[in-house]
Amino acid sequence: MQTSCPECRTAFRVSQDQLGLRRGLVRCGKCNAVFNAYDTLLAELEEPPAATLFSGEPARDALAATAPGSEPSPPRVDQAIPSIQDEAAAPVLADEPADEPAEQRIEDEAPTGDAISSPTGDTFTPPAGESSDAILLSELPNRHAGKPPLPRWKTLLYGLAILSLAATLVLQSAYFLRAELVSVWPDARPALERLCQVAGCQVPLPRKLDKQAIAAANLEHDPEQKSRVRLTFLLVNRTGQAQAWPHVSLTLTDVREAPVARKVFPPERYLPEGALVSAGMAEGSEREVRLELDIGSLAATGFALSLVYP
Repeated sequence: MQTSCPECRTAFRVSQDQLGLRRGLVRCGKCNAVFNAYDTLLAELEEPPAATLFSGEPARDALAATAPGSEPSPPRVDQAIPSIQDEAAAPVLADEPADEPAEQRIEDEAPTGDAISSPTGDTFTPPAGESSDAILLSELPNRHAGKPPLPRWKTLLYGLAILSLAATLVLQSAYFLRAELVSVWPDARPALERLCQVAGCQVPLPRKLDKQAIAAANLEHDPEQKSRVRLTFLLVNRTGQAQAWPHVSLTLTDVREAPVARKVFPPERYLPEGALVSAGMAEGSEREVRLELDIGSLAATGFALSLVYP
C-alpha cells in the first residue's frame, strides 16, 4: 500500500501492521506532519514477479554464465524492486560464498525492523510517546489549516449584512407586535409612534378590561314618560397607562331577571360631543356617564352593565 502526505504530497509505502499501531496515524519523514494514512491511500500497480531472477539454482547458473572466468557478483535488491531504495537494508558482503542459494542472500538483505522507505528516499514513523489508545486530538490533521483567511472587505461586508438583517428583524417585530409592546412597555410608545409615521400605521391603545370597572350604576324611570329611562354610571381606569375607551353593554331584565333587551353603546355614543376618543381614557381617571334612553313598551325592572371591546 502507498499513501501520500497531505501537506508536502510526498508518497510513502506502508504496511497494514504499521497502520494498525496508531489506528492509521503516521508522521511524514519529510515535513513531520501527522496525518491519517487511510485518508490518502494511493492506488498501487502490481509489480511483475521476480521469482525467475531469484529462484535458487537457475539463478546461480545464470550468474555464472554471464561472466566466465570471473567471480560472480551478488544480486542487488534495488534491481528487483527499482521503486524502493531501502536505507535500512543490510550491506552485501563481497566475500559471500558464490554457491549460496540466491533466495538465502535475498532474505539476508531484506530490510530489518520497521524501516520503510519511499520512492523519493523520505521516511515516516508513527507518532511516538503515546499508547495506541491515547491519541491527542491536537495531532489529528487539520484540513482547514491551510485555507487563507477571508479578505478584510469580505469580512466587513458579511458583518454589515448580518447587522442589516438583525435590524430588519427588530423593525418587523416592532411593527407587528406594537400593540403588545405598548401594553407591557408604555415608555416605548413615542418611538413606536415615530416608526408608524414612516410606515403609515397607528399605535393602538392598550385594552385591559380586567383593569377597568363600572361603579355607581343606576337606572331611573322618567315619572312623566314611562318609556324613557336615565342610565348613569362611573367608568374607572385602574391601570397606570391610558386605555382605549371600551364599549358599554346594557342588558334590561324583567321581574324574573330574564333579559328582555340588550344594546351596546360605543364610546362615541356615551361620551360628550367633541370628546377625543382616540386619546383614550387617561391613567387612573374616572368618567361619569349619563344616557337618556327610550325603551318603549318594555317592562324592564332591572339591568346589567358590562364592558366589552369589539
